[in-house]
Amino acid sequence: MAGAGFKDFVAGEVLTANDVDTYLMQQSLMVFADATARDAAITSPSEGMFAFLTGTDLLTYYDGSAWQEFTSGGGGVTISPTAPTDPDEGDLWWDSDDGKMFVYYNDGDSSQWVDAAGPSVAVQSTAPTGYEGQLWLDDTDGSMYVYYTDPGGGASSWIGAVSRSGGILQVVSTAKTDIFSTTSTTAVDITGLTASITPRSTSSKIMVLVTIGAFSPEAGNTGNLQIARDGTALNVSTGGSATNSGGLSVTSGATYGNHTESISYLDSPSSTSTLTYSAQVFAQSGSTLYINRWVPNDTKRTTSTITLMEVAG
Repeated sequence: MAGAGFKDFVAGEVLTANDVDTYLMQQSLMVFADATARDAAITSPSEGMFAFLTGTDLLTYYDGSAWQEFTSGGGGVTISPTAPTDPDEGDLWWDSDDGKMFVYYNDGDSSQWVDAAGPSVAVQSTAPTGYEGQLWLDDTDGSMYVYYTDPGGGASSWIGAVSRSGGILQVVSTAKTDIFSTTSTTAVDITGLTASITPRSTSSKIMVLVTIGAFSPEAGNTGNLQIARDGTALNVSTGGSATNSGGLSVTSGATYGNHTESISYLDSPSSTSTLTYSAQVFAQSGSTLYINRWVPNDTKRTTSTITLMEVAG
């Protein structure tokens, strides 16, 4: 009908072909794959036009200045993989990706989308904004919290619901089966008796356990054992001289010594970086200290271990 008049029997006006096209679009529900296809097809939309987007199952309308998601006002349901923009309290949103229903809610302090099915569990490493009754599982240490308002509404906060404080989160262990010896009078790592661990939380502590199968100073001499983290000694005595200030000092007496020794330390590194712990030893001046063998000869051998346990804070 291009170029021909069209009788609008209601208004009694003669419309052009362009008027007819616009009129039909205003009276029809147009269907497009997505907003890009809609905007490409309708370059000059008019107020009141409706378009359904099949890719997101979303009904949209043109309000005279922009395309909007259609709801029926407070309590309207929007079906979309993403939360609607500019919602009103009471609006409902069906997350078409996860199959969950949310309601837009104001708790008196702030507005947010909350799970309409009831209190939800947020699984993450940091606390969410929170609303009354919401649950949060800290995925760094397995602790569970609930968002709670004090009686009278004085304050709201996350409080522990189930805590793993003191629980063992992970264990790392290394065994040393060969021999080590040193004449050093300053602390050195026992080769092969180290272990590394990456804490899950800065609140975690690391329990370090070291067992030396055969700690053997020469006759009449002393050997010292200590624990270090990334090369820095952790359990050194604040008193004494440089020759006996280790975490553990063992003297062989007048005859050859062959001691089984254990040492432990609970460290608070406040870190989530990889940490390396080592067993360190040093000998008395002029003597040799052996690990995993008897001093006089190599007829007796043992195994030594270092074990790290992450303890939830």
